[in-house]
Amino acid sequence: MNVRVISPSTIKQEFQRIDVHPEGIRLMEPKTRLYCVKVSGINVKQANVLKQEALAIGGDAAIPYSVLNLENKQVDVILMATIKQYKKLAEKLKKQFFNLQEVGKNIIKTIEHFENIPSTISTSKKTIRINDFMIMGILNITPDSFSDGGKYYGDVSLAVDRAVEMEQQGASIIDIGGESSRPKSHGIDENEEIKRVIPVIKAVRKKIRCLISCDTSRARVAEMALEEGADIINDVYALRRDKKLCRIVAEKKCTLVLMHMKGTPDTMQENPYYEDVVGEICEFFRERIDFAMENGIEKQKIILDPGIGFGKRLIDNLEIIHRLREFTCFGLPLLLGTSRKSFIGKLSNDIPPEQRLPGTIASCVFGYLAGARIFRVHDVKEVVQALRVVSGIENYGKNKNSGT
Repeated sequence: MNVRVISPSTIKQEFQRIDVHPEGIRLMEPKTRLYCVKVSGINVKQANVLKQEALAIGGDAAIPYSVLNLENKQVDVILMATIKQYKKLAEKLKKQFFNLQEVGKNIIKTIEHFENIPSTISTSKKTIRINDFMIMGILNITPDSFSDGGKYYGDVSLAVDRAVEMEQQGASIIDIGGESSRPKSHGIDENEEIKRVIPVIKAVRKKIRCLISCDTSRARVAEMALEEGADIINDVYALRRDKKLCRIVAEKKCTLVLMHMKGTPDTMQENPYYEDVVGEICEFFRERIDFAMENGIEKQKIILDPGIGFGKRLIDNLEIIHRLREFTCFGLPLLLGTSRKSFIGKLSNDIPPEQRLPGTIASCVFGYLAGARIFRVHDVKEVVQALRVVSGIENYGKNKNSGT
């Protein structure tokens, strides 16, 4: 007799291996997926009903002690159930009071986002399917970026050659930026940023077919970049620096990256602190998405970036990457930017940026398994190879079942 635990990702394949009837597989496979869902900011009446209904369908719910005594007005609840049980719960909540119908809908929608990682990005011209992953190659036109500052600064032809090279190596997006956002950086004049990036975007657009992203938080720079052929605005301030930028993005219907940053590049590493880093970033994203949509930006045009290294300690960066999948609750693509960053150096005896490729690859591989699908990197060729391998391994069961 042999007894072993089966990996959840291969359970369907194992059912087929022991010759379970297809209808049996359809009915039983959902029972194998257990989800812990956190519902935040509900009142005590809602929490008590959720607990009762979760138990009734065979699941469970963790609630605060204070709920029993009706001490707090707003509380959090953690539900535990299979997808099949959650569907039953959602049906039962339709008949409940206290606006629990909406809670049920949101639970099912969130689980669907968690299970089905968003696989498309929308530009002003088309919707692009993400085939496993996309690489965003970094092209800094700056003299002071933390890793490659000065390498392509002041030489348009050299910058164009690098963009072409990255596209040939597998980049789907070239991210062009003229203002460093490294810790302690003070920013530059708007005219200087235009002088740096617009000629490069114009020249690069003539030489490559892949998407172009402009790493800027200024409306005038963004407008000029889009006019010269950029497809994406990558804003590290998430529409908080220039009030006019939101209007430009909405009018041009371009793709927008909203990144989380605590503070500004000048101040972000001055003793950053979080009570719940993932929860706080989720709240930030929720508020920023709502703001963008209220100002005319379509939700499907948004990409989310949790901002590794932007106002985070080492423990924050590690927790964000470890729990990256939780950010899929918004149903939007996740961008991960870990390339050569300081947390890799801190985990590796303080090695300098140019020696952090292995750590970059490791963090991208983990990020892929955790739900990221767009990776902003300096070393395109090496990361592409690593992600192709991990994608092949991760999707082995799916590909085998489909005959590919």
